[in-house]
Amino acid sequence: MLNRMRLVFTGLFLSLALVACSDDNNTATTGSNEAETSTPVTAVEPAPEATTAEGSNDGIQSGMSKEELIKAYGEPDITQDRQLDAMNIEILEWHNDDALITAQLVDGKVTYGRIVPKSE
Repeated sequence: MLNRMRLVFTGLFLSLALVACSDDNNTATTGSNEAETSTPVTAVEPAPEATTAEGSNDGIQSGMSKEELIKAYGEPDITQDRQLDAMNIEILEWHNDDALITAQLVDGKVTYGRIVPKSE
């Protein structure tokens, strides 16, 4: 009986060790030398009721630069930088009373943007 329990626990331990050491790209990692297998998103989601600082309804457009975003929305509240191989990825977030604004820039140009209005 004791030998069977040892065998079961040893098998369980080895299984967990194999799963933990597997190379699964679907898990989140925090290293700076990450390998990305998917291609970057090139389309920008439509921004509902998106308004810029000048009052136009342009919102976040694919291909905008960081300077254009800062001009429209001010300095971001959160900035994250990542280097994936030769790509420089930057995530910018703005939090205000009306909405949460998120933009992803790849090599200095917007590839994804979203404005989520806060519910009342």
